[in-house]
Amino acid sequence: MTTLFIPSILTEDYKSFFIKLIIVFALWIIAIIATLIDLKTGINASKRMGIFKTTSIGLRQTLKKNFQYFTLLFIALLFDVVFSYLTTLTDIISFLGLFRIPVFTLLSVVIVMAIEFISVRENMNKGRKDLVSPDLINKALEIIGELGDEKVKAISKILKQKKDEQQSSANN
Repeated sequence: MTTLFIPSILTEDYKSFFIKLIIVFALWIIAIIATLIDLKTGINASKRMGIFKTTSIGLRQTLKKNFQYFTLLFIALLFDVVFSYLTTLTDIISFLGLFRIPVFTLLSVVIVMAIEFISVRENMNKGRKDLVSPDLINKALEIIGELGDEKVKAISKILKQKKDEQQSSANN
C-alpha cells in the first residue's frame, strides 16, 4: 500500500484508497461497540443497585457520547488526510512511513476504548454486594457498640417487620 488518502487518489490507486476508508470505518465501528458495551454494563449496574427504570435518558446519553466521539474521530480523519497530503510535499514524512495507516484515527479510537474500558470497569463494581467499604463496616460496628445489644435487637426487629411488610405488599 502506498501512503494514505491523498496520494492514493493522485496516483489513481482507488483500491488502496477504499481499503484505507474501510480501515477507518472499522475503527469507528469498534468505537460504537465499546460504547454499547458500556451502555449494557451501565444498565446491569443500575439493575444491581435497584434503580433501573425504562427511560430514554441512558440511551440519549449514549447517543450524545457517540456524537462527541465521532466528532473527535472525524477531526482525526481530517488530520490523517492533511498529513497524507503533506507526504506528497516532502520526502521526510514519506520516508518515515508513519502515515501509511490512519495514525490519528487509530490513536483516537485507542483513547475512546480506554475511556470506555474505565467506564465498564466502574460499572462492573457498582451495586455489588460483596464490595462493602471497610470504613462503612467500621462505622457500623462503632454505632452498634454505642447503642448496646438491646437497642440493636429492637432496631433489627423493626427493620425485619418493615421488610416483611414491603415483601407482602409487593406480592399482592
